[in-house]
Amino acid sequence: MATKSDNTGAFRRYVVEFIGTFFLLIAFCMSVQSGLGQFAPLAVGAMLMVMMYAGGPISGGHYNPAVSLAAYLRGTLHLGDLLPYIVAQALGGTFASMLSGFLITSMGIAEPTTKELDIVPSLIAEFLGTFALVYVFLNVTTSKRSTGNTYFGLAIGSTFLASMYLFSGISGGAFNPAIALGITMAGLASWASIWIYIVANFVAGALAAFLFQYVNGPEA
Repeated sequence: MATKSDNTGAFRRYVVEFIGTFFLLIAFCMSVQSGLGQFAPLAVGAMLMVMMYAGGPISGGHYNPAVSLAAYLRGTLHLGDLLPYIVAQALGGTFASMLSGFLITSMGIAEPTTKELDIVPSLIAEFLGTFALVYVFLNVTTSKRSTGNTYFGLAIGSTFLASMYLFSGISGGAFNPAIALGITMAGLASWASIWIYIVANFVAGALAAFLFQYVNGPEA
């Protein structure tokens, strides 16, 4: 599912990135705020999985600025697409946050409690979850060894699911700067803590790209 830039279909790819990120974020906000509790990661992981199958063949199914950065470093995303992808993802997260707030209010649910993060554990949790997600993404969608597989969506969705169960109690479980933006706008996280997500997510994405290339070799 390489996404080298061309002059045709670029806008369609950005639309797909907007749609996928929108539904990923609305699943996150709605499941957390509506009281699904321990079932919330299942809803978010399942949404990511189906959006991967829906949009992966068109845009690569990043839905995550850290993934887009890693894809660029890996060589499967053109530099000219990197910023538009990130903008589309941020817009998707923003609109999802706004709509989920309206829907939650219509359900009569109280305002969310803002999670205050402990800096060091949260940096570690976000780094580990994002690294796992990006590393799996690169292996199942960009490696020659996995070309044509039908399990890419399940693998990526399951990685996000597992990471949420492992780390959401520490950091909120974003593993994605677009999700971090959305949950902050929704009041689930503090604006003072958004840098934790951004730093941990982007650093993890970059490191995952370099280690993927190192482990798989130049013929990956």
